[in-house]
Formats: sequence, C-alpha cells, structure tokens
Amino acid sequence: MFSKRIQGTTFTSEIADRLFSKITAANTMDQSFLTTLRALCHKRLPSNETVRLTCKSLYQSESEITIASLNQCMTWFLQDVALYPIESSYNIHIVHTVSPEAGVKMMDIIKTNAGIGRRYISDYTRQDDLHVFYGRKTKALFYIDESRRNTIIFTDKLDLKQFHVLQMMIPKYLPSLFADNPLTQMEIELLKSTGNKYAVEYETLIEEFSKDLDIRAEIIRIKLAGFETVFERQKVDALKKEILNYQKDYENYLSLMRDSHNNMQERMYMLAGLENSINKQTEDSELMEYFMCNKNLTIIQVEGTIIKFVAHGYVDVYDEDAFEQYASNHDGYLYRSITPNIMNSEMENLYRAIFSDGIYRLRICAAYLVDMRSGLKALQHFSFPAESQTYFPNTHIQSFGCIGSYEGRFQEYMNKRDYVGAIDQAVVSARNLNFYDSSVMSRFAEDFSRTNIPCLESSDGRLLTPRAAISELEGD
Repeated sequence: MFSKRIQGTTFTSEIADRLFSKITAANTMDQSFLTTLRALCHKRLPSNETVRLTCKSLYQSESEITIASLNQCMTWFLQDVALYPIESSYNIHIVHTVSPEAGVKMMDIIKTNAGIGRRYISDYTRQDDLHVFYGRKTKALFYIDESRRNTIIFTDKLDLKQFHVLQMMIPKYLPSLFADNPLTQMEIELLKSTGNKYAVEYETLIEEFSKDLDIRAEIIRIKLAGFETVFERQKVDALKKEILNYQKDYENYLSLMRDSHNNMQERMYMLAGLENSINKQTEDSELMEYFMCNKNLTIIQVEGTIIKFVAHGYVDVYDEDAFEQYASNHDGYLYRSITPNIMNSEMENLYRAIFSDGIYRLRICAAYLVDMRSGLKALQHFSFPAESQTYFPNTHIQSFGCIGSYEGRFQEYMNKRDYVGAIDQAVVSARNLNFYDSSVMSRFAEDFSRTNIPCLESSDGRLLTPRAAISELEGD
C-alpha cells in the first residue's frame, strides 16, 4: 500500500476529462482512484451511462455519535449517499470519519442497523467477503444494492494507503459492469499493484494503458489543431479590420472612393484565399503526424505561435577525434570536476564504453521553445516531466541555454514554411555533444559523474546509472 500521492496522470489530464466525461470523482485524496476507474471502465461503460466515485468525510467525534439518536447518526452517515440512483449510473460512495474512534463507533451502528432486514438501506447487502479480505489492511464495511451497480463503503479512517488499496476490488463494487467482460491479465496486474509498497509498478501500468488508448495522439491533435494556420488566421483578423476601415472611408469620403474600393477588393481576394487555405486543414497536418510518429518528442505547451516541447534521444552527434584527444588526458576538463568517488581510469573506461566501444548508449533530453515568429530557443534549468526520468539533460542546453548553429538552420526552414524541418533541428541539437567546448564538457563531466539518473542503456535494454555502469565494467 503505497503512500505516494498520484496526480497529473494521462487519464486525468484536461484532454482525458473530455474523453471520459462520464467517469468522474469528487472529494478524493488524489487522482489514483479516478485514473484506475477510467482505465478499467472506459471500454465497458455503455455510452449513455455514468460511473461516479464520491468520498464523504465525517467530522463528528466519538462522544457526539454516542449521545446522538440513531436517526441523527444515520443522517450523518448516509448524507449524500444516492439510495435511489438513476438506472443509467454506477456509484461507489466511501464514507469515513476523521477520528478513528468515531469510525469504530460508526461501523458498530451501521453493522447493527443497515442492510437487508434492517431499518436503513434495506435494499443493500453487506459483503462480508470484502470485509474479511481487507481485514489486515483496513477496517471497513461494504454494502452493495440489488442492482449490483452501487456500493457504499464505511471505514473508520481514510489515509492514502487505504485509499489506494481500496481500488483493488473495483470489479466487486460494480459487478454488473464486469459480469460479461472479465478482467484481462494486464488489468489484474494493475489492480494488484495498488496494494504494493511503492507506486512504481502502478504508474508504469497506467502509462501502458494510456498508450493502448493513444491519449497522446488525442492530446497532440487537440493542442496542435489549427497551429499551422496561426499566421493565416491572424492575418485574416487583420484583413477584416482593414476592410472595415476602408468601407468607412468609402462611405465618409466619396472623393477617395476609387482608391478605397480598390484596396478593399484586393484584400478581399487575399482573405478568400487565406480562408480557403484554412478550410482545407481538415485532416491531421504534417506537423501533427511528425509529433505523433516521433515518440521521442513530448509536447509541454502550445499557445499561439509558440510550442514548448522536450526532445529525447541518444548522444550520437559528436566529433570522435575530439573525444579521443580529450578522453586520454586525465589532467583535462573531462576529469577535473568529477566526483572523488570515481577514479580517472574508471571514468575513462566509462567514456570509452559509451562514445567509442558502444557498450552503452547515453540517453539524453533537452527542452525547447519554438516561436514561429521569432525563432528557436533553448530552455535552461527546465523541470522535466515524468517521461524524461531516464534521460540525462543535455548540458549545453540545460545549463548554458546554447544551441549554436542550429538556430540559424531553424530559421532557414521557417523561411520556407517547413515546420517539420525546423522542429527537427532542435531534435538534432539535443543529441549533440561538443567535446571541444571546455566549459560545457567540464560541467557535463561533473554532473554526469554524480547523477543518479539511470540514463545509460545497455545492448540488452537495461538502464544503469553511471556508477552502476562503472561497477559493471570493473566486474564488481
């Protein structure tokens, strides 16, 4: 049962909220439960039905519950519970107290007075098998209604660990939704991972689910829709204003009628051409296809004529002669600032394993801002997203914000309106290391020798930190 807070998953992004608008949650501790529900239910849920998770916190103390009447207690406990939900909805309602002592008291009252044959929620059956299953993990009572579409969970408290592990039995809470569509092996593994000590497996599986759904393509399509016609649409707005001004001139100054009329006609022809060009943009554009096909690109933000994105790749653009010249010089800047925990000879062996022998490939990333009006810019000191956690930030970009001659090449492509070629210049610059640049490479050696990022990829696909790779090379 991991205690890490899960936020900002692909299944809870702004785009996902639109795609899964019928699967929602309210007052939850983090976004994990909603993420799991969407991963499991989006293929099973009929288009005209909904799934909703709600959490209700009770602040009454043990003494308040003890002295209150049964009716008052049940009013507290069952507040916001949808006892008679609409037929097209599925509901999971979690009721918990802030005070564990009050929770124990609440559960005693519920157990005695709720369920079939009892005074309250008499159309709900207590699920004792779930109570036993969760016995060592959390104190909870589970009730499901006759339609087998709605479950109420009462628990003495609710912390992150309990909130995560309660997801393990989602199919038991909504049995009619899963009855004719059993779980796949991958879905079973996802549910099991909610009971793990750490969240790594859960987060990895969720990303696999999002890849199958291709939310990434939807994100790219929505964010880049119309991007390549930004200039044209801006020009359209400007032309419309000009046309209005010329029309006013025509009406107010008859002596200028001919000139104003000619200007108006000329711009109307331009407007018609531009609008026709915009209307042709009905399919995925070349730039959209480029981002969709290039899995090593991650869009961070699109606004107006600006795209912020991260490029991932392997270091494969460098001068091999320069590397040989400086790798053998233990007094040079490739060794001057490395951590004292690594000997120069060990560092040279690692350098050669990467840049000469090809035993490992160095995974690298860099962040850029592309403004179609002003050019390409490197983003310094960038906070990289989760998908970059196994990539080492390119020192030239991250620490010095320099992209050298690639900026000029970018502008050449932009002048030809070759957006794909322009973006590709950033991708190439991310894979470049300049061994002749002493400032950059000294900083690179310092950061690389100290990093704990598993950024080295072996031929069999394993990911290692520089320290682990040195140990492997030395036979430790």
